[in-house]
Amino acid sequence: MKSLEVRVLGPLEVIRPDGTLVEPSAWRTGKTMDLLRILALENNQPVRSSSLVGLLWPDVDPAHGRGSLRTAASTIRAAVGQDVVTRQHGDLVLVSASVDLDDYRDLVAAVSRATARGDDHEAMLLIEAAEALYRGDFRANDDGQRWATFAREEFRRLRQRSLTDATTCALRLGHFREALELAYATVRLDPSSESAHRALMRAHAELSEIGQALMIFETYRTRLSEELGIDPSRETKELHLKILQDQDR
Repeated sequence: MKSLEVRVLGPLEVIRPDGTLVEPSAWRTGKTMDLLRILALENNQPVRSSSLVGLLWPDVDPAHGRGSLRTAASTIRAAVGQDVVTRQHGDLVLVSASVDLDDYRDLVAAVSRATARGDDHEAMLLIEAAEALYRGDFRANDDGQRWATFAREEFRRLRQRSLTDATTCALRLGHFREALELAYATVRLDPSSESAHRALMRAHAELSEIGQALMIFETYRTRLSEELGIDPSRETKELHLKILQDQDR
């Protein structure tokens, strides 16, 4: 039997085994949605009820918080039509669910392995699948809470890692337009990434867009100088010099 699909990268989406989408109104409250998000982060692993109460209802007395937790768990079960939130010795567990976070972690690891063994074509196929799965950053109803911030940053780091690996593969394959797209996506995630800026310089240069390559270097050099008081690395400066020399030939 097909399992419940839970998607928390981007807006919360839950698809029942029969293929129907759980309407947002079925969750009733943002706390219910955040409970599902927390359980999805620990898919198939128990989470202590006391911890859940502390995360979701920190400002109420424990008895009231436990009651709210029971109500939220019941609402999840009713919304999906399955007993997907079970109780184990005082803990809550999300069961019988396929969670996009797990699939995304697996894809990022697969991209890294393919890159390391030089299987560039495979890595490019895998990054395409990973990017399709990453519908947006992890968000929560109470988005500023530490647990939500931690999860969001974890998956942003994973995405940056996979984009960096895929950029390397695209450059090795000579797919310079794809390399540009991947490197620009990396820079949007981390404007300080020097490897991504080098990739941009190289890809633009390979596409005979020398002016753009040089502008990337100057913009990055200025940023480092003004914000950190440092220069680009020797590797980046050597690439810049090579581009200048090639331009003069």
